[in-house]
Parts: sequence; C-alpha cells; structure tokens
Amino acid sequence: MDYGSSASVYQPPMPEPAALAALRSALLDDPETLGRIAELPRAEAVAALCRYAAGRDIEVGEEALAHALRPDPLGLDRFESRQVTADAPPSPAWLPSGIASDGTQMLVDWAHFGSAPFDEPFFEYPLRRARQHPVSQLYRWCTPLGLLADQAPAAAEPVLDGLVLHMSRCGSTLVAQALAAMPGHVVLSEPAPFDAVLQFCVARPDVPLATRIALLRGMVAALAAPRTGPVRRRFLKADCWHAGALPLLRAAFPETPWIFLHRDPRDVLISHERMPGVQALPGLHSAMLGIEDPAALPGLEFTARVLGATCHLAADHAALGGGLFIDYAELPDAFTARILPHFGIVPDAAETDAIAAALVRDAKEPRKPFDPAERAPRDSASAAVIAASDRHLAPAVERLRAIQRSFAD
Repeated sequence: MDYGSSASVYQPPMPEPAALAALRSALLDDPETLGRIAELPRAEAVAALCRYAAGRDIEVGEEALAHALRPDPLGLDRFESRQVTADAPPSPAWLPSGIASDGTQMLVDWAHFGSAPFDEPFFEYPLRRARQHPVSQLYRWCTPLGLLADQAPAAAEPVLDGLVLHMSRCGSTLVAQALAAMPGHVVLSEPAPFDAVLQFCVARPDVPLATRIALLRGMVAALAAPRTGPVRRRFLKADCWHAGALPLLRAAFPETPWIFLHRDPRDVLISHERMPGVQALPGLHSAMLGIEDPAALPGLEFTARVLGATCHLAADHAALGGGLFIDYAELPDAFTARILPHFGIVPDAAETDAIAAALVRDAKEPRKPFDPAERAPRDSASAAVIAASDRHLAPAVERLRAIQRSFAD
C-alpha cells in the first residue's frame, strides 16, 4: 500500500515571524511584565504571552505559540545554526546557558533564570528549567563570546570568594550546600557554561593569556550576577577535572582561596561502580587531566586513572598557594573549623543555624536527612575496586594526605 499518496503531512500551526518579532519587541519595552511571565510555569507562561499579545493586537494563537516555544529536553537545539541576536542581554536575569559557534566566531547563549536562588545541589537543574522556559525560547538570546571578556571585572576587583575543587564523590556537594545556606551567598555548583569556557581556554593556548583570563572572569561574573538583591559572596564548585586547569584558574582568580576535597579511594570507587560519572568516560574531560588515550574503554580501571590524575594534579599544584586540603572523613566538623576560616567567613548566629541544618541533609537530595546506611560500607568493595584503587588511586590520595599533614605541622 502506498501510504505516502493517501496520508497528508502534518504541519503544526506556527505564528507568523512578524507577530513573534512584534511580541518580542513589545515585551522588551515592558521589562516588568517580561519578568513576571518568566516566573510562571511553562503552560501558564504561554497563556500569559498569548493574553499579552492579544492586548496589543498581535495575532499569535496559543497552540501555534506553544509549538513555536516547545521545550527541547534532549538539547537538540545545540545542533541548530546560531546567529548573534544582540550585543548584550537585556537584564541581569539573563545568564549564560552555554557557548556555541556560528561558523566564524564563538557565541554565548543566554537564558532567563528568573529570581529563584541557586539552592539546588547542581547548577544543571535551574539551567535546564531556564533553557526550556517559553521566555528563553521566545528570544534565543545570543551574543559574541568576546562580550564576556569585554565586560570582565578589572583584575583588582574581586570575582570569587572561594573555589571548591574535588576528586569526585567526596563531600563537595555538601560543602556547596552549606555555603549556599547563608543569605547573600551565590554558589555555582558545577555550572556547564563555565566548564565550556574553561575547556575552550585550555584547548586554545594560541589565544592570549589575558583574553582567556578575561573570559573566565567574565563568565563567573555573569553567572553570579545579582538578580534579586545584593550578593555578599560568590563561590564556584568546579567539576573534578578542573584540577587539571588549576594554574589557569589561579591566574584568573589569584586572590581566591581554594580547597580540594578528597576521600578514601575505595569509598570513591565503590560509588562510581554503583553509578559511574561522566568523568569516567574517555574524552575531553580526561584530556584536561592529561589522559589522552584513544584506545581507553570506560570502566573502573579508567575511572581510577582519571581520579588518580585528578589528585596528583591537585598535589602538583599545592605550591601555587591559597589552597587547603580536606579529607571527607573530617566533615562535617571541618566545614566550620577549617573551611569557613579559610574563606574568611565568621558566621553569625542565624548563619550558624542555617549551616547546621544544611550539614544534616542529604546533599544530593536536600529534602531528606542524610542516612549513612544508604552508602555502601568500605568492606563491601569488590575485587575490581580494590585492584583499581591500589593501582591508580591510593598512591595519589596518600600524596594529598601527606601534604595535608605537612600543612598541619
């Protein structure tokens, strides 16, 4: 049977381009309404956009607008062609959501993040919501990457109050959540836009160092910009592979104190055996740590190599200054006894209470209390975990412990 001759091709309704352009223009002239709509859930936001358009005789049907602004949960729009839409985002509520290219230059994508604080375990959660929101889809704001460098704070101006580095699965999320519990703190927990810019800067040594430093400073300043009120302190929890770029990070943020968290190697590998992380895959992340093995296969052996390289690089860069090494076994007491003083923070009574509440919650699932029984005991380590740990990871962690002991003496 010839289905093609009898079935019509479905064409969903789409608003006229001129109508969408008119709607965008009208809302840019009405930032209060734009901000209010950006705070609404998706369905309500689409309906509000339609009502706003109707009130200004702009013809956009709700079904057509909903299709035009449909979510992209798989992130397929990253493969679409890009073009610069403006020289700068329209307000501080718009933050970088990624970097791309139009074939001739690097670009920054922006999304409307609303006013919600960054109080979730990872930046990925608010980032995904912001990218999918109808307001972000309506504008698809895109600027040249150079904008970040042009608007980067001056070298003497503080950008970051603390940098959290880690070997993975070692309490860094708990530390980030406790830092975020204090009012006026912005904590960027493994933000993908920063990772993208850092990887660009590492991969392009031909770009002048001053430009790469400005890009890193500009990205952090943009992501941590005050959206709803004053910001007292800004912190970045880096991805674990960023230990390979610590010299560049110190060049970009020379006055920023940093910590590196580590943990018993078998405990870490047990966690990765149960739930492998993206850092355990061969590719760009491992290359930043100096592991460029085209024949490598994912698995515990490769994971241990990557995490071992992470720890060795942190140890190699201890002499850069400004660092503090923290063992997971010291938490949560080390947060108030060592980490806060290192970051120059003396919490008041209210902040102390907020910190205490954060430290007893499950860092990955803050709505429930931490239950150590949910973590696999160390004596449950498989033969593969023990072998990979002893071969690649244990010597690196012992280096960190030796440095930590030397700092304590």
